[in-house]
Amino acid sequence: MKIIDRQTACEWCLTHGIPVNNNGLPNLKGASDASEFSIPNDAGQRTGMVKEQMNCLLVDSSCLVWLDDWSVWPSGQWQHLFDRFRLSYGCREPLIEKPAHLVDKEEYDAAISIAVYSVLMLWDCYVITDKGSWLYYSHDEYGLAKI
Repeated sequence: MKIIDRQTACEWCLTHGIPVNNNGLPNLKGASDASEFSIPNDAGQRTGMVKEQMNCLLVDSSCLVWLDDWSVWPSGQWQHLFDRFRLSYGCREPLIEKPAHLVDKEEYDAAISIAVYSVLMLWDCYVITDKGSWLYYSHDEYGLAKI
């Protein structure tokens, strides 16, 4: 896994045909071919949903997992745990400096772990494959999928 900054993530998106909005994030919310879903309240159900969706998405693909809006609900999150996860991959930079993760298809578990954590903490999370499929999880407890 390679942990990258916003500019590099933007370039990756554009290279893979994913538009970027005025805020410099993937422009997925207006996609007409996306299906919307609710994020469950129960932590076990959230984890199961993400694992199932990610297993469908990550079939023979590498992906970009890009996090945003991680401080919307500070009372319900634990940043230290995620920082330690990133440190295990050699990243000492804070999430604000390097919010995106390029994950090879051989490292699916890392991509799934990031997505599960972001949904549990209600962070925005964009998961985009190199084949053009994607998932978006919102801190507002809904998601969009193009699988």
